[in-house]
Amino acid sequence: MLGLGLLLAGLPPAHAETRPGSPAGAAADGEFSKLPSAQQDQKLEEEGLTRADVAREDALQKLRATTDPSFYSPPAQLPAANGAVVRSEESTFYLDPVRLIKPNASVTRLMYRTTNSKNQAVAASGTVLQSKNAWRKSTPRPLVVFSPGAQGMGDSCAPSRQLAFGTNYEGLNLTGLVNAGYNVVVPDYVGLGTPGAHTYMNRVGQGHAVLDAVRAAQGLGLKGVDATTPVAAVGYSQGGGATASAVEMAADYAPEVKLASGWVGAPPADLVATGKKIDSTLFTGLSLYVMGAAQDTGVDVRGKLNAEGQRHYDRAQDSCVVGTVLGEAFVPSKKLTADGRTFSQLLGDPGLKEYLAEQTNGVAGRHPRIPVRIAHGLTDDVVPYQAGRTLAQNWCAQGTNVSLQTLATPTHLGGYVEGIPSMLAYLDARFNGIPQVNSCWRL
Repeated sequence: MLGLGLLLAGLPPAHAETRPGSPAGAAADGEFSKLPSAQQDQKLEEEGLTRADVAREDALQKLRATTDPSFYSPPAQLPAANGAVVRSEESTFYLDPVRLIKPNASVTRLMYRTTNSKNQAVAASGTVLQSKNAWRKSTPRPLVVFSPGAQGMGDSCAPSRQLAFGTNYEGLNLTGLVNAGYNVVVPDYVGLGTPGAHTYMNRVGQGHAVLDAVRAAQGLGLKGVDATTPVAAVGYSQGGGATASAVEMAADYAPEVKLASGWVGAPPADLVATGKKIDSTLFTGLSLYVMGAAQDTGVDVRGKLNAEGQRHYDRAQDSCVVGTVLGEAFVPSKKLTADGRTFSQLLGDPGLKEYLAEQTNGVAGRHPRIPVRIAHGLTDDVVPYQAGRTLAQNWCAQGTNVSLQTLATPTHLGGYVEGIPSMLAYLDARFNGIPQVNSCWRL
């Protein structure tokens, strides 16, 4: 669920404020640039800054200005159809917050209608990347729906916001897809960016948001992106779970979407097993995300925490993954509960146990009707390998063509690094018409 979040530890948050009175702050409103060069140098020396610092802050200010908070406020009345576009606007995508690297794509931010797990119509946001690279195959240029890994629970963590700021840790992987010639749509999921709680790892909400993002992208009127476009779904960690949910429900929820294949990386298909894996480790903070999502569905998890636990919980519900994961690293979860139980022991409580069971992929009646690759690291330290293998077995038992790739690179992060190039090769093979080799015989 972490993805590459730890790599962002040295980057400023997208909502970082400029220090009052600093040369960087003056640069943002034009005052610093009006000063004579000698006075500029003097101010920089006084503050211990360089001209590069000023240029960087100016770039960040311009990027912040591109993300209008009002864009994420939905209208009182949503369209009638799931996937219908509420609004869209031109946006930006940078790999770094200094605007040095701009991938070769046209960028559109959009808001669309979807349905949450309570069968309520809600607005979700996302980003469409139109590759400017040539598509040299005889087949139509595909659309890839890229489900992001864990971003956090705060609205500022939404990928559509962070792509514009150059702070999204999956920017390199999106660039790989763009460079390969794919058009891409990246959903923010329910409640991330838009109003309401982010329903982290909620099977129905994530699956709907992914499929409706495809519908919305195809409804924008962009050249080469329409209802006839072949589609593939990909994602790792939380994105792997979202992709698993989307490919399971696609035939019934969005039968008109021409979904050709799915690449499911390290899927947290069993949240109970995953919860036990991450309890009181570097990744303990992720449990607070799951608890927040459960509480949105009516399970009172916060009430099971002590005062310190509730402070950690409240902070997590408005944070991004780096701050939460690093801030909660190795915190013994039993010190955060009212009765001294660990988080994994809380999973057995009736309400929470029922909620977590409902999020399980691969149970009877939940299986893809398309070929799917599951890629999972044998030594994954966040999402247990057995969760991915069991998902593959359950899908196989229901007749799905499953290819299981066991990743060799240690840790969850290592699996991500190894898995992404293999994902690109997988997509290339599928869109070149090469049949998938089924692994079900050996599972």
